[in-house]
Amino acid sequence: MSSVKVAVRVRPFNQREISNNSKCVMGVNGNTTTINGREIGKETHAFNFDHSYWSFTKSDQHFASQKQVYEELGVEMLAHAFEGYNVCIFAYGQTGSGKSYTMMGKANDPEEMGIIPRLCNDLFERIDNNNDKNIQYSVEVSYMEIYCERVKDLLNPNSGGNLRVREHPLLGPYVDDLTKMAVCSYHDICNLMDEGNKARTVAATNMNSTSSRSHAVFTIVLTQKRHCPITNLDSEKVSKVSLVDLAGSERANSTGAEGQRLKEGANINKSLTTLGLVISKLAEEAGKKKRTKGVIPYRDSVLTWLLRENLGGNSKTAMLAALSPADINFDETLSTLRYADRAKQIVCQAVVNEDPNAKLIRELKEEVHKLKNILEDKGIDVNEFDNSSSTKKLPKFSAKDHDTIEQLKASEKLIAELDKTWEQKLSKTEEYRKQREEELREMGLACLDDGTTLGVFSPKKLPHLVNLNEDPLMSECLIYYLKEGVTSVGRPEAEKRPDILLSGQAILDSHCEFVNEDGCVTINPAKGAQIYINGKQITEHTVIHTGSRVILGKYHVFRYNDPQEARQSRHNLSSLTEQPLDWKYAQQELLEKQGIDLKAEMEKKLLEMESQYRREKEELELKMLRQTKEYETRIESLQRQVDLAQSMISSVGSTWEGERFLTSSLMEFAEELKWTSDQERVVRKAAIKWRYHQFTSVRDDLWGNAIFVKEANAISVELKKKVQFQFALLTDTMYSPLPPDLLPPGEDLTLRPYPKTVVAIQVQDLKNGATHYWSIEKLKQRLEDMRMYYNSELSVAGTPADPPYTSVAEGWLAALHLNPARLVPDRQRLEAMRDMYETDLQMSPTGQQDQIGSDPMMDALMGTDPFYDRFPWFRMIGRAFVYLSNLLHNVPLIHKVAVVNEKGEVRGYLKVAIEPVNNQQIEVQKKGVRQTAKLHFRKEDFLKTKNGENDKSSDLVFPSHMEEEVEFCFRVVVLQAIDVADAYSDVFCQFNFLHRHDEAFSTEPMKNSKSPLTFEHTQNLHIKMSRTFLHYVHHFPIIFEVFGHFQPKTEKFNFERQNSALGRRLSTKLTFQQPSLVISTPVKSKKANAPIQNNSAAVKSKHDMLIWFEICELANNGEYVPTIVDHAQGLPTHGVFLLHQGIQRRIKITICHEKGELKWKDCQELVVGRIRAGPEWAGGDDVDVLSLGLFPGTFLEFSMDDRTFFQFEAAWDSSLHNSPLLNRVSNYGDQIYMTLSAYMELEGCAQPAVITKDLCLLIYARDSKISAASRFCRSLIGGISKSPEMNRVPGVYQLCQKDGSDSGAIRRQRRVLDTSSAYVRGEENLGQWRPRGDSLIFEHQWELEKLTRLQQVERVRLFLRLRDRLKGKKNKGEARTPVSPCDPVCAIPETVKLDEKDKGIVNKVVGLIRRRIPMNKDPPTGNKAAELSDESGSNSITSPISDKSLIKTSQSSDLLSRQKSKSDQNLAQNDDLLDSINSASGMKRSLSGSRILQLNILVPEVTEERVGVVVSKKGYMNFLEEKTQGWTRRWVVVRRPYILLFRDDRDLVIRGIINLANARIEHSEDQQAMVKVPNTFSVCTNQRGFLMQMMPGDEMYDWLYAINPLMAGQLKLKSKIITNGGAPSTIISPSSTSSSS
Repeated sequence: MSSVKVAVRVRPFNQREISNNSKCVMGVNGNTTTINGREIGKETHAFNFDHSYWSFTKSDQHFASQKQVYEELGVEMLAHAFEGYNVCIFAYGQTGSGKSYTMMGKANDPEEMGIIPRLCNDLFERIDNNNDKNIQYSVEVSYMEIYCERVKDLLNPNSGGNLRVREHPLLGPYVDDLTKMAVCSYHDICNLMDEGNKARTVAATNMNSTSSRSHAVFTIVLTQKRHCPITNLDSEKVSKVSLVDLAGSERANSTGAEGQRLKEGANINKSLTTLGLVISKLAEEAGKKKRTKGVIPYRDSVLTWLLRENLGGNSKTAMLAALSPADINFDETLSTLRYADRAKQIVCQAVVNEDPNAKLIRELKEEVHKLKNILEDKGIDVNEFDNSSSTKKLPKFSAKDHDTIEQLKASEKLIAELDKTWEQKLSKTEEYRKQREEELREMGLACLDDGTTLGVFSPKKLPHLVNLNEDPLMSECLIYYLKEGVTSVGRPEAEKRPDILLSGQAILDSHCEFVNEDGCVTINPAKGAQIYINGKQITEHTVIHTGSRVILGKYHVFRYNDPQEARQSRHNLSSLTEQPLDWKYAQQELLEKQGIDLKAEMEKKLLEMESQYRREKEELELKMLRQTKEYETRIESLQRQVDLAQSMISSVGSTWEGERFLTSSLMEFAEELKWTSDQERVVRKAAIKWRYHQFTSVRDDLWGNAIFVKEANAISVELKKKVQFQFALLTDTMYSPLPPDLLPPGEDLTLRPYPKTVVAIQVQDLKNGATHYWSIEKLKQRLEDMRMYYNSELSVAGTPADPPYTSVAEGWLAALHLNPARLVPDRQRLEAMRDMYETDLQMSPTGQQDQIGSDPMMDALMGTDPFYDRFPWFRMIGRAFVYLSNLLHNVPLIHKVAVVNEKGEVRGYLKVAIEPVNNQQIEVQKKGVRQTAKLHFRKEDFLKTKNGENDKSSDLVFPSHMEEEVEFCFRVVVLQAIDVADAYSDVFCQFNFLHRHDEAFSTEPMKNSKSPLTFEHTQNLHIKMSRTFLHYVHHFPIIFEVFGHFQPKTEKFNFERQNSALGRRLSTKLTFQQPSLVISTPVKSKKANAPIQNNSAAVKSKHDMLIWFEICELANNGEYVPTIVDHAQGLPTHGVFLLHQGIQRRIKITICHEKGELKWKDCQELVVGRIRAGPEWAGGDDVDVLSLGLFPGTFLEFSMDDRTFFQFEAAWDSSLHNSPLLNRVSNYGDQIYMTLSAYMELEGCAQPAVITKDLCLLIYARDSKISAASRFCRSLIGGISKSPEMNRVPGVYQLCQKDGSDSGAIRRQRRVLDTSSAYVRGEENLGQWRPRGDSLIFEHQWELEKLTRLQQVERVRLFLRLRDRLKGKKNKGEARTPVSPCDPVCAIPETVKLDEKDKGIVNKVVGLIRRRIPMNKDPPTGNKAAELSDESGSNSITSPISDKSLIKTSQSSDLLSRQKSKSDQNLAQNDDLLDSINSASGMKRSLSGSRILQLNILVPEVTEERVGVVVSKKGYMNFLEEKTQGWTRRWVVVRRPYILLFRDDRDLVIRGIINLANARIEHSEDQQAMVKVPNTFSVCTNQRGFLMQMMPGDEMYDWLYAINPLMAGQLKLKSKIITNGGAPSTIISPSSTSSSS
């Protein structure tokens, strides 16, 4: 390690300084440099450097010349370079300070030469003076400059001026593609240096006329190759000498730089600033005691990156600072001195750059020479010591001498190892390999010839032994060769080492010998050795043959193999025995020869066990078969009855009839009905068809999702959106294919035997005149956005913060991209039409008013409003189809087909021609468009499309004009479109084949100015004939689709509200969110059985419960007192318990509910667990659960309260949880949460009811008390109270008692979820609108029938048209059958004469027409409100009377609306009729059916209910008490769906609840007259009624609106009727409409 050598040099005045009469402020005394600032009013500074040169005046005796500077700096650095170090010399200073002069000087003047020329000259002088032949030198130079952070090669004239700087992991930073020139003399270097200096960038400034504008780096690479004759090794040293001439730092004011000079100066100062920063960082790192590496900003500049190794790295570095002595440069000179002073502290770690092996050998030889000298000085002959044998007595030396000798031997050994050649190392490796193979052969392993593979290889000549093992994978893994002569076998520790080494029991040291002589192998056993040959023990010489089994000792089993003997005798042992000669065979052979027949005994035992197993199995199979037949017979009988009952439930629509039929069907038939194979086939076909028709699932979707449609319409009316939502049924037919977004992902409709029907949402966009179809899932997603708009009180849906499109044009193009009818001919044509429509709209007076503010169509197109959807510019008018049957007969045919929409309405006609084209036919196109395309029909498309029909194509016969594998051409001409509605403009037609929906042929759009629209579009189609296309022509048509731009007529949208003030009040009061209540799952019980959840079971009864939770602590008087509860902070758990550390506690639970059927027995178990620091339970196993000791529960009675109160307590020792949260005092801000579950036993219930509650705790110190001030502050904010009754946490629960019968009975008693009558906010604004129900299914069936008839009519017309074409012209006057839609040719006669056969047919048809279709329009839950039933005529949201302009009622709906639904009165008649049928048929009730009816097993399910945090209304009200007939004042808070009752407004604990979801509100003047108290109304629940009176000053409407908004609207309507002279009536809110929204 060495520090950077720093030298400074003071130059004389230049002309600029002389002209300015500058004064000298510099002084040099030895190595101390002083800058004097007194004369100019500044401080004086002194610095010490390695060298300080005074070159101010030549006459001075201390004048430092160029030669002196070089001798003190350059000579030392050159010596380091010859030693193998990297060397760097760089000059630093302000511009014009003499850096370039010091480094370069004048190359031609010997006295003025700088450091670089002198160093180069001395370098070659030393090389020339070298007399050692073993040393060779080579020199390479490179010259580059860094100009404006760009590297330029000064020696390469073709350099581009910007070389890349890269970094090598070993070599460090280097310049890519930098030219390195090999030089042989100083003259060569001078020439290269001169060429480089000419290419350098210099310019004149105010301070220097030849200022260097770049940094120059001159690099010399010195390579020394040394050959060592002793070791015959070559070593190499590489030294890198970097000579750097930096550009001068400057100030723009001093230099007067402008333009390019100013930019150059900025880059120079940037690199020099980075260099200074690097030097500062390196100086700081050198001054640190701890060697922690900091970040050095080398990469901030190209200069510092290239000098990284020279600054603090592997280099001997010297820095020369050039100084100006003038006072005008005082600041710059002082900065340079400080710069140099910091550079002194940099420490470099220079190493010799040589080969590490050569260096190591050289160092070892030096060490050996040193050690030998030490031993020789002591009189020790090292050679005699080495030659002395181990048997001779060694001379005595001291311990230190022994260490020296050992060290000498180790060094010589290392030198010998390093001196080994590659061939010597290879031969040594081969010798070791042979030794290893010999040792492996002794162990029974062998290698291949190449020595790479290890294993067992069967030799071709030598006899050998192969091991056999019980594990087949271990057998034949060892092989022992029997060499010529004697091969001995024995233990490894024998005195004479045997050839084959074995160990184990009964193996002797010398066990036996194998003698191999004359191709025969004999085994000679030793005395007492256990040896078995083929199962027989031998004691004398024995000849062994190939395949013999040899057992040595007890466990070593071998097989003897002799390849030569096997070839000579051709003896194949495998033919003698079927069993392989393995370890098992050898052991059995040994046992047999010893007289033990193990195989026979095992077979005998196995036969006995098999016979016993077979006997027991037959008995069990017979028993199971009898039971299975009995159960299957019973199950089949019951399943048929259940399926029949379910079909009746789904078709009839009344659950009561279905249940009664199900009950009566669980009968035991006198004789079991058996179906024949034909009957079973018919029944299965009917069942499949019933399942695919989806009546039951469609009905469930309609009733189950009605609430979402109602809520969407209510929000739409409230926000003044001209959008109406209603149910619609869509079926996949030829005229109405299902859109892909309405289908589940991955569903293939072509595999269904019947069309699929889906329930969709019809969205009528009256604002834009569009109709969309949404899936139910899409409606639910959009409904979330609608609620957000509604809750935020937005009257108009706003635009999101980040619009999806940056411009209108971009959104318009994106909408066209998403258009399903986007296969239009010309996009420029569409853009032109778009501009035209916008121009027309701006010119119209009504259009300007509508367009103020925004473009509604573009708003809907971009999807920024959840109520609107993107709609295509072109909308489908209808579809038509044409079959290609005439191509089979090679005749042209013109079709006039009806264009039908998805509702079965004819929207016009299309005239199309299908013509075959002959090859010789030359067509002359006079007008219209003519196009040509080539078709491809693949067999796979029709295998997927129609499964099973594809096989029939092989039976088809090709017509004569259609030859297989020959190209066939036909023409499709779209001629005209007739009777298209005027509302559509720019009409065009596109057609495609069934298997190619993505490839359609389109006509050009035509203006719909007159009828008919003439297209004259000709499409020539070429196809290579195949059976697939022939099959298509026979069975499938071409689909034609007619599109047009729809221009809706302006319609006035009248929306009606019953009360506008009510709507405003609703929008302001319903902006809330539900509380984030923590509801945990029950804690697992350790004693009671886990309750079985059955969500699908029928609910028998519901009970609302109010439960209080208390934690009591032992007080000083020996009683348990409830701990204080802080109610102000306990939103998630309704309170925080403030406990004390280390005190005995009890948990008290009180259950309160109305009197009824609930009868509590006792608490089976109370468990506490899940101790945590947050409200949410992370999940996992309940490991900290503690079961508490219970005290018997008691019923409480109060004189003024007749409700049921059941209370029980349990002892709680919190230390048993072993939880740090409960054992220590809680920190500030902490909260502890735990979960408790009470398993309650109820009468008549099969399992316990589980009450679960999350509690929040805080642990205080044992002796701490809540101060009076804190208690007062908390009481002010309503947190705590002194009253003990306030120190409890309430919880609102609902207990549902469900049917506990089996799942089969639950499935048979399935009810449809009806949500159509559930109340939603804003429903009062909908008038008489109701969501569609069962009538929609019947209307859809009529629409499907109409579409089917249209399709059949078109098919028959095609057949007749083709028949007439084939028959040719008819005679004159002969009646012609019309084959296209037209007016009647002959008048319809008034009377028709029919014969007997025709009369019979007509009577049958009339009978079928007059037959009435039964219909049930009641909802499946049996709602009695006739006004809420589904009416097909009431479909409009906006008015009670349906708007005929919006929905046209079909004839089928008129017919169905006149049908009367079944009432509750004729249900009894049906029941009596069913009972009479059952009695007449003689069917008896089965035992299982009677048990199902008699068993009354209930399953309780307790859930904690969410109480809304938004208070709809609060205040005092009077309640009429039943016992005293007096009025009691209570504080009432309405939080839907509950009314919470408190004692007063300061009460913190809920005292009573009223569930509005199951309540009925009544209010009338007759009621007030009966009780003789004004301002009253009643709330009736299933258990009791509450008569409530408002306080003076309150508004009746406010309370009723908070409790039931729908009833409040009816009350306003009634008041208007009374004002207009109507009679008052009682308003009763049905329970179904009081549910919470």
